[in-house]
Amino acid sequence: MTLPRRPGPLTALAAALAVAATACGGQEPRRPVTAATTAAPSPTPTACRPTASAKTPEGGLPDPKDVDQRDATAVARAAVTVMWTVDSAIDRGQRDAYLRACPYLTPDYAARVAAEQAVGPLPQQWRDHRAYAEVRLELRQPEGDLDPDTPTMAYRQWQVTVTPTGRDEWKGRTVRAIAFVTLTRASPRDPWRVARVSTA
Repeated sequence: MTLPRRPGPLTALAAALAVAATACGGQEPRRPVTAATTAAPSPTPTACRPTASAKTPEGGLPDPKDVDQRDATAVARAAVTVMWTVDSAIDRGQRDAYLRACPYLTPDYAARVAAEQAVGPLPQQWRDHRAYAEVRLELRQPEGDLDPDTPTMAYRQWQVTVTPTGRDEWKGRTVRAIAFVTLTRASPRDPWRVARVSTA
């Protein structure tokens, strides 16, 4: 399955989860954002809320209060973990996971996530087993010609491993992807926020 050249924020995650159930997949090319997209952190848009239950996915999520907001690596790890943690028992689709990550996102990125149309329901196989995503992250060294961190912009790369796991002990096909994360902040005094995530 080939993804569109310019997919919305949810496409890469949806494709990866489809891989776990149907052995189809795709990739999104990395396009680091520029300084022009930097925005100061602000309250999360009201629209950027999960559309399903407010319950926490199986396995739990990082608590924003426990994440060092001035550590780019910590913020990137938390955001990617939340974005990929989907639970078929409480989520209508992959979009809910992205909406839960909004506290870690820049206002512009959060607004794009909130405006994105749902890609589709979770695979029926997940629902049959009341499956959730077991997510593991491994920090990777940047590849290519990415600029080094500055006081207001940083890049992180994560090896993401997702295993669909049923509450009945069913295990789906493990999916692996690289998440490329761009973080920004208005000044060194401000918390880091994720301005873009793409995958390959």
